[in-house]
Amino acid sequence: MNRCVLSAVGLAVLLGPHPARAAEPTKQQCVEADDDAQDLRQAGKLRRAREKLAVCAAAACPAIVRDDCVQRLVEVDAAMPHVVFQAKDGAGNDLTDVQVTIDGAPLAQRLDGASLKVDPGRHLFVFTAAGLPSVTKKLVLAEHDQGRREIIVLGPVQAGPLAAAPPSAPPSPVASSSMSPLQLGGLATGGVGVAGLIIGSVFGVMTGSAWSAQKTDCPSATNCPNHAQALSDHATMSTDSAIATGAFVAGGALIAVGTAIYFMGARSEATTGIVATPALSPGGRGAVLLRGAF
Repeated sequence: MNRCVLSAVGLAVLLGPHPARAAEPTKQQCVEADDDAQDLRQAGKLRRAREKLAVCAAAACPAIVRDDCVQRLVEVDAAMPHVVFQAKDGAGNDLTDVQVTIDGAPLAQRLDGASLKVDPGRHLFVFTAAGLPSVTKKLVLAEHDQGRREIIVLGPVQAGPLAAAPPSAPPSPVASSSMSPLQLGGLATGGVGVAGLIIGSVFGVMTGSAWSAQKTDCPSATNCPNHAQALSDHATMSTDSAIATGAFVAGGALIAVGTAIYFMGARSEATTGIVATPALSPGGRGAVLLRGAF
């Protein structure tokens, strides 16, 4: 946005529907208002900074001061937080004749849905309406927060005929674990197997690293400048490889056993009646073991 457009915006803001205008500021007043506005902006006092910028953005001020003030007036307006308060009584009806103060200073004489411009930071708002107890509310508003909406309820909330809470249901008993001991054991065994696979993966990576180091120490049988170090790397690789292989085998076996135990436990929980299980008789012949589950 160039300076001409900014000047037009600033003048449009200042030349709004004002019933009366103060005397045009002098050049010294324009400069002082410009300086004061910068200090107030840095201190986060945007409302007072805006008042100063409105002074130095007047047409009577020097062009260089006026253009600077108009530009910063637009920036302050964009940064100033806006909040819309909607007041209701205890029955949920909208209230408009509500006076609002901010940090002890007057802010609004009524609430009609218009947004209120305030400084950023932590503020204490007090809402007062005739015949109703006042309400205090603390808010923290950030710069550029221009969509804040707050509902303020003045007076006790009136419960309707259907607002009574239904009788509370008796607390449901805490469900116990549905897993059998066999299922829990299967999960534990499988967990150990997963840990074995993780260990195998770690030592597998270490094996690859030792092999790479060995190839660096001895690129070939005829070219081995670091023979002693190559032997050490080879021993490390052999040890890591053996551990990785063992961990993988043990981990896979434990996972398989854990899975079998888990499903055995699930079947034992779900099965009722007579169960036939293959078995060996004392003479070594095949037999069928019958078990009753009731």
